[in-house]
Amino acid sequence: MDKLTVDVVCVGSGVGGCAAAATAAHAGASVLLVEKASLVGGVTAYSGGQVWIPGTRQQAELGITDTVEDGIAYLEELAGGWGDPERTANLVRAAKEALEYFEAEHGFAARVIKDLPDYYYPHFPHAAADGRYVEPEEIDLETLGELGPLLRRSPIGSSGGGLGKDGVDGSVGGRFVQMGEGLAAHFLHAAQRAGVEIWTRSPARELVIEDGRVTGVVVSRDGEDVVVAARKGVVLATGGYDWNPDLVHRFEGVLDAHGSAAPAGIEGDHLVMAAPAGAAISYQPASRNVMQVGFPTGIIDEDGHDLHSSYRAVNPHEIIVNRSGRRFANESFYPALSAAMQTLDGADHSLPNWPCWLVFDAAYLEVGAARAPSLELAVSGDTIAEVAEAAGIDPVALEETVTRYNAMCAEGRDSEWGRGEQPWSMELFTDSETTADHNPSLGPISRPPFYAARMSRVQFGIGSAGLSVNKDAQVTTYAGDPIEGLYAVGNSAGRDDLGAALQSGVANMRGLAYGYLAGRHAASR
Repeated sequence: MDKLTVDVVCVGSGVGGCAAAATAAHAGASVLLVEKASLVGGVTAYSGGQVWIPGTRQQAELGITDTVEDGIAYLEELAGGWGDPERTANLVRAAKEALEYFEAEHGFAARVIKDLPDYYYPHFPHAAADGRYVEPEEIDLETLGELGPLLRRSPIGSSGGGLGKDGVDGSVGGRFVQMGEGLAAHFLHAAQRAGVEIWTRSPARELVIEDGRVTGVVVSRDGEDVVVAARKGVVLATGGYDWNPDLVHRFEGVLDAHGSAAPAGIEGDHLVMAAPAGAAISYQPASRNVMQVGFPTGIIDEDGHDLHSSYRAVNPHEIIVNRSGRRFANESFYPALSAAMQTLDGADHSLPNWPCWLVFDAAYLEVGAARAPSLELAVSGDTIAEVAEAAGIDPVALEETVTRYNAMCAEGRDSEWGRGEQPWSMELFTDSETTADHNPSLGPISRPPFYAARMSRVQFGIGSAGLSVNKDAQVTTYAGDPIEGLYAVGNSAGRDDLGAALQSGVANMRGLAYGYLAGRHAASR
């Protein structure tokens, strides 16, 4: 078996792995980054590319008043007691420091996503109306040299999804990239510039453990196993476990109709490899997870999976209902739907809101065609009752629900669930804002034919479970002791630091911050 010795090995090429690699290499360590796929960029490349960080220079330059302390307070408000205040504060402060470090030392360029509020603005005192999301400036893939053609490309293009509103290149496969592709490219470039060696098609198989300390990793390369000794540490940045059905069932409580928007290879490798080292698993209740609802896209990845996309019912002429024919949450705001999906009816031990269906009419196909699920996934009929019967939904209740919804549309307000009144959703997914006399998310379901499409649960590389880490991103045991030589960053690190705090941009922030902390700590050992 071949052998190689370096200071630090980083496993995974998303923002967390690349941030750790670039930081350690810039501090003088010899670093190898291994990626199991033939493409680089990981889950980061498929993300929206936004990084949630309060109190940045970018905010100040736009005249937006904010502080790191206010951002920390906001996350603690969202956590509802499930988080660790000390680690929350450490993480947010590290994120700001990491942003400044990568700008100064690695040429990273970021800008504020203007006019985009926090998820829960204005409902929480420390929520911000604007300025906490930064995204990468566009980057020319030619700067990556031979890695440029290997960057994982998002199925929706480099400015899809609405997050790169000031961007210029929305084509799939364009030379200049931004959003998730841009974020991945910037940090890959940082790793390259720092002298990191990068291997693709090189899955990490197992950790080398000696006397309770992680001293390296076994990597498969060109059909042969290579023992890579790591003098200073191994950083696990492998994402979540979306494509491992056993782990999805165990930690997310999902049995059927499951899909993912994450790329191939996100299979929980970090959990499998760290278990023999005595690593603890940090777990948040599935009712507080970030799983969304959506539909298969028909795009097949390299492992044969049908990639899914999330869906938010923000257009008029559509609602989401359960088998009883009832709406059960604000369809335009995924945290509300996600929590409602996990509601357990203690009387009959059922999940009353799962499965669920998107119900819409012919008028919807005119205004929401770009986001509509394939009609091959839907049943149709000339009446609401016909559609309900075909889908397996209570027909009488669905007719009542549609009648009640249509009446609220005429009034211009969703008095049941407040749809269209969440500023984050409306700013991100519609072209017009909600005002006192106008709600762009409401419109009657009244023009036949009518449709119902059963929805899937959709993951994004973020799980309810991950490896327990301390403030330096060191993996810990159940006793709370750090495992020498082992780190976990990004979505491989458990979310108990922030607890129940659901907030867009936090996943990329955790990758950036923990990658920076892990790389710095490992290099100093």
